[in-house]
Amino acid sequence: MSCIILLAEDEVVVRNIVRLLLQRDGHEVLVATDGYEALKLSREYNGQIDLLLTDIGMPRMDGLALVEQIVKDRPGIKILLMSGNPVGCELGELPLLRKPFANEVFRNKVRELLDPPCIHGAS
Repeated sequence: MSCIILLAEDEVVVRNIVRLLLQRDGHEVLVATDGYEALKLSREYNGQIDLLLTDIGMPRMDGLALVEQIVKDRPGIKILLMSGNPVGCELGELPLLRKPFANEVFRNKVRELLDPPCIHGAS
């Protein structure tokens, strides 16, 4: 079943590849170019968002600051961080994908986090 995923990634190529992979798996993707845009999208979106998929290193608002804000607004949201250089980041128990990652590794991690499958009311 389709899930709603909020993607925050400042690198155009990575953002487009990840969006396409998610859409091919049947998910609806809300796309943001940085943390501020993602937070705005989240606050404007009335439905459930199942997963926040965010890069750690982004301009204006990084992924960790975004996570801190999003979980206040959406306490049940699942989180998946991505980073090419996570050294020195305080991640706690949050799952992390190190860039670059293989498409299948990415897709398997998303499936694992979204198990059980998403359930949404009729739109």
